[in-house]
Amino acid sequence: MFKVLLYYKYIELADPKKFRDEQYNLCARLGLKGRILIGDEGLNGTVGGSEESINEYMEATQKYPEFSDIEWKISYTEEDPFPKLRVVVRDEIVSLRTKVSVKNKAPYIEPKDLKKELEEKGDEIILIDARNNYESKIGKFKNAIAPDIDNFREWSEFVDSIEDLKDKTIVTYCTGGIRCEKASAYLVEKGFKNVRQLHGGIVRYGEETGGKDFEGTCYVFDSRIHVPVNSVNPEVISECEHCKKKIARYINCCNAKCNKQFICCEECEAKFEGGCSEDCQAKSRYKKVEAEHQA
Repeated sequence: MFKVLLYYKYIELADPKKFRDEQYNLCARLGLKGRILIGDEGLNGTVGGSEESINEYMEATQKYPEFSDIEWKISYTEEDPFPKLRVVVRDEIVSLRTKVSVKNKAPYIEPKDLKKELEEKGDEIILIDARNNYESKIGKFKNAIAPDIDNFREWSEFVDSIEDLKDKTIVTYCTGGIRCEKASAYLVEKGFKNVRQLHGGIVRYGEETGGKDFEGTCYVFDSRIHVPVNSVNPEVISECEHCKKKIARYINCCNAKCNKQFICCEECEAKFEGGCSEDCQAKSRYKKVEAEHQA
């Protein structure tokens, strides 16, 4: 059994490169794998390993005064969640590429409070997904606005398209909270008057409320690809891109040059040999491997 951590904290770091080396050496010693991004603005990570190793990592990281109060999202999986360890320094720990101060972030709304407000006055609240389109495609809050963006860098363009919502009650959400910080701050700086962000994101909402009215599953950036959230009124919202059957299942296209991640049922995976299209089916990497074996 592997223990998986999801965590972040926005905080000014005096020497990101030094902290990067310390984090890498710590993870390497403990045998942890995953991805950790470090920058002037803080820490953003997800790592997996044994219970003992993860616990030691948490304890060591919290010994830094600036990370003594970091919030951990914890889950478990039977399979090794990451292929390797990657610890890098970046200008941003979440790439918006538009100047914004997280000090202007919107106030939090706790998961139980959001659930209550949605039950009592759902029509008055506009939920906005701060994730990418391939994440919201497999799961999102009921009636939420899910921007058609390929990456978070397009958030500013999306906000330009919702100027008419400036006076509405808005709640932003994402997987664990990190994108909500910047997304909500950007909305506030653009003059949106009543913005809040879901504390702990989808992950904590599922843990603390049972995930009521979160439709589908939550996309995650490890080998699991997506995890369940809703144990109250679950519903599959994603469709096989070939036959439109309701299914929550992502695969990668068999064409190595395409490699698109798309939703596909098992039947269509077999029928199209893992291709996202007939053209990709004809260029399948599996056909090439099979031909090499037969030669």
